[in-house]
Amino acid sequence: MLFIFYTLVIVLGMLSMGFQMLASRLLSPHYGTTIVEWVWLISTFLAAFSVGSVLGGWISNLAAPRRGRMQFALAAVGIASLAVTALFSKSILDGIELRFIPAVSEMNDQGGTGMNTAVFLSCMVLFFVPVTALSSFGPQCVGWLATRGTAPGKASGVIYGVSTVGNIAGVMLTVFVLIPNFRVSHLLYGWLAVAAISLTGLIALLRRVEER
Repeated sequence: MLFIFYTLVIVLGMLSMGFQMLASRLLSPHYGTTIVEWVWLISTFLAAFSVGSVLGGWISNLAAPRRGRMQFALAAVGIASLAVTALFSKSILDGIELRFIPAVSEMNDQGGTGMNTAVFLSCMVLFFVPVTALSSFGPQCVGWLATRGTAPGKASGVIYGVSTVGNIAGVMLTVFVLIPNFRVSHLLYGWLAVAAISLTGLIALLRRVEER
């Protein structure tokens, strides 16, 4: 069970940071690869990690029935928002770019009000919600490990250490293997499928322990 648990933690870490690499490829045809794009992209992911961690910590302290409902709800939101990104990212980005096209057409490394607004909206609409949902399971994994007798501090260190290994693997695999060999649109469908499977498996594992 622990092997499956740590595997799922690693996979979620891979999904989170690998998704950031895919996000940069989604944005670049519309906004280039300027520092403005990366500032908003990194900030969006960090904000999502922060909100997700707080949300996951709150859920960890709920009573078991309500905690289970919130886990299902967050998984559903994460999968649905990833589906929106996979299916509609091009039309969403086209619409935002068209709305701000006078400013975007004159973009440079410093950007401008229109450029910053366009990239910010794109990041929030396409990436913030799914990353928040994925990140919310980190504290819940810490709580699960702590209930098995691991000291809370150690459990936190182990989970975030293992998750960071997944982050590194996700970046490397996405940049050096997946992006050069597959279309980004196809990779997004893969992200959606893996997220659905891994979140379903993780929730089942968490609930299995609670029902004992």
